[in-house]
Amino acid sequence: MGWLEDIENFWRRLFEGIFQRGKEQPLHPVQIAKALVRVMLDSRSISVNKVYVPNIYLVYLSPRDFENLSMYKKALASELAEYLRERASAQNYTLVGDIKVLWELDEELPPGGLRVHARMEEQWASPSPEDTLVYPPVKEGVSVPSRRPEFRLLVVEGPDQGRTFVLHEGRQVLGRNPTCEVFLTDDQVSRQHCQIEVEEGKSILTDLGSRNGTLVNGQPVQRALLNPGDHIQVGRTLLQVQVVGQ
Repeated sequence: MGWLEDIENFWRRLFEGIFQRGKEQPLHPVQIAKALVRVMLDSRSISVNKVYVPNIYLVYLSPRDFENLSMYKKALASELAEYLRERASAQNYTLVGDIKVLWELDEELPPGGLRVHARMEEQWASPSPEDTLVYPPVKEGVSVPSRRPEFRLLVVEGPDQGRTFVLHEGRQVLGRNPTCEVFLTDDQVSRQHCQIEVEEGKSILTDLGSRNGTLVNGQPVQRALLNPGDHIQVGRTLLQVQVVGQ
């Protein structure tokens, strides 16, 4: 806890001096650090020989606190990530990828409110030239395996009705943030609502701690394998899973 003891007074003086308004108390970075550690501990997954903890942490803040932290977000995220790495190392926890702390806006949170969602996100190294496989030309009369099916999302209800999104191999995020691969304009969809990972002909959906949750065929899910014809409900938007090339 040395990190907390060293910076708590500094951050407290800084934020109270700049951001305190009336009787409302600002949200201090120390509070965020403590919340992150609690979530890390609560999210431990024990295997045969290791204890795994999340490496991706989404921190949801109220509009006021989100604005207050705007000028320090990158620096503070890096500092918090380093703190979590130190805690994980001290407890001999295992990480499946580098720790990242990401900021999200939750317009329903009151000033001083805080919500944290954590998940494990494995990171794969890019293949080296030595790992690349070279195949000989295909001869006449030799059958060629059919390509993998292509997953698509068709918006059947909601503000973006009629749009179609092609899901590529790998991870893509669905949400209201314009940087999302599946960008929706529905104001009831979280900025990063859920993710869909396509790998080896399969498509897996994972909710990212969204405000209103994610439904698949009418049932709330945290993680689900998607099949052709499935319906995904996020906010006021209903999407249908389509598969081409099967």
